[in-house]
Amino acid sequence: MIPFLAEASRAIQEETGYSNYVSAFLTPPRSQGLLHHWDQQMGVIAQVKGVKRWQLWRPECPAPMREYQESFRVWNPDFIPKWETLGPDMEIALEPGQSLVLPRGWVHNPHALDSDEGTVHLTFAVRERTPLWLAEKLIASAIENPEFRRVVMPSDLLGERALADTLRVTRRALVEHLEALDVHGLARAVRRASVTEMEPAR
Repeated sequence: MIPFLAEASRAIQEETGYSNYVSAFLTPPRSQGLLHHWDQQMGVIAQVKGVKRWQLWRPECPAPMREYQESFRVWNPDFIPKWETLGPDMEIALEPGQSLVLPRGWVHNPHALDSDEGTVHLTFAVRERTPLWLAEKLIASAIENPEFRRVVMPSDLLGERALADTLRVTRRALVEHLEALDVHGLARAVRRASVTEMEPAR
C-alpha cells in the first residue's frame, strides 16, 4: 500500500460515497499500451510524468456498467476503422500536474506515440452509484423476511406457466415488502455501505 494514494482514494470515497481503486500506467517513449476501448466506471486521470495524448470519442454504448455493454462483450471489428476515419471528438495532451475526468462509456485511445520521454499517469477508477445499486440494497433487505427464504419447489420452476405464476406471486410479495420498508432507517445502512462496500474491480 502507498499511503498517500490510499489517502486520496479514501478521500474520494468519503466525499462521494463511491468506492474506487487506483492504477498506475507507465508508457515508454513512442509507445502505447491499451488501444481504443471504453470502461464501465468513471476514471479520474492524474498525469504524473511526461505528456500523454488522449483521443476521445462519445460513447458507443450509453452508460455501461459491470458486465452490461462491456467493450469486449459488444465489440465490433468495424469500431476502430470508423473512429479513426471520423477522427476523435476531442483530443487532449495531458501534461504533468493536469487531470482528466473520463465519464464511463467514453471511448479513449491514450498514447505517447509522439513523445520522446516515458509517461506515467494514475487512474482512479470511480464506481458511481446507480439506481440499480439502490434497488439491490432495497431488495437485499428482503432476506430478513422468512417468506423470501423458503424453498421454491421444482414444480414451480419447470413449466413456463407455473414459473410465470411463481414470478407473479413473488413480485407481489416483493412490492408489499418494499412498500412497508422504513426507508429512513435503511438510508443509514445504505450510506454506510456506500463508503465501505468494494465491488469486484470490473
